[in-house]
Amino acid sequence: MAYKLDKINRRLLYELDKNARVSDSRLGRIVRRSRESVRLRIMKMQKEGIIQEFSTSINPGKMGYMGFKMYFQLANIPDERKKFHDYIRKLPGIYWFGENDGVWDLHATFYARDVEEFNALKNKVYTDFRHLIIKRDIGVLVNVRQYPKRYLVPELKERPEPTMFAGEVVENKPDELDKKILRILARDARIPIVELARKTGSTADIVRNRMKKMEKDGVIMQYRVAVDHMKLGYEMFKTFVYFYNLPEKDEQRLIEYARQSPNIVYLVRQLSSWDIEIEMMGKDYAEFNEFMNEIRMKFAGVIRNYEVAFMKDDNWVFGERGLTRS
Repeated sequence: MAYKLDKINRRLLYELDKNARVSDSRLGRIVRRSRESVRLRIMKMQKEGIIQEFSTSINPGKMGYMGFKMYFQLANIPDERKKFHDYIRKLPGIYWFGENDGVWDLHATFYARDVEEFNALKNKVYTDFRHLIIKRDIGVLVNVRQYPKRYLVPELKERPEPTMFAGEVVENKPDELDKKILRILARDARIPIVELARKTGSTADIVRNRMKKMEKDGVIMQYRVAVDHMKLGYEMFKTFVYFYNLPEKDEQRLIEYARQSPNIVYLVRQLSSWDIEIEMMGKDYAEFNEFMNEIRMKFAGVIRNYEVAFMKDDNWVFGERGLTRS
């Protein structure tokens, strides 16, 4: 049974997803409750597992890396599939991965300095698990639009612009202190500055200035909240969309449609067999199917075909593995 959240808690989650470092006082003003009431509500949602963690979105593209995707269909060998899951998590350059039901069993995002570095990684994966991989594909990220969790508050008229990443590669070089800060923020975005300074062996002023610089440079994209959407009665679907063609005017229509839709959480543009990936939240497959029928009608003559995966998990691991790289 889905956990029932009242409107106040839904709004708190939405605001925390836009900026997880927002103060309890500011949240209290938004939901018209006291700072103490807000703090207790957040703590209760953490205790009940609704809030999994406060995370920081980090953009490898602003540290000189390109983004790549790998997709796998796997043989039905349960023990080997588990080994593959653990293997992917520990690979150098891993940014995100997820297990699915549908067209792909697992897909992952990696970053690398160039195509040659990614190609070497790809070949190693294919060799190490040639007995398990039935089908495979790759993609090169063009850009990703990341939307706040608007499905939690569909009644709000607010439709903020998405956070964008991938695409442009910029050579910002974080030093060891920057990396320490990012490693901690990756899993604890609401940590107080004073505590962050203590854990990194620095001062509050230095840490605050480093964070501001990384925000300005785009290394830190956003402070967010990770929630257990299944406990809230939602399922996550990914659609791989193939176009006949996508003229600029139709692409802009699709981008605006995604901005207006409260269900869409990611819009991924890449170079691959398909053209765009749409990730959305729905209460069940019927709602997802209704959503896709609407898109097909709005973009008739543009969309050629699509494939679907139901996303069973969602693992952001860049902060664990990626920041150990030079």
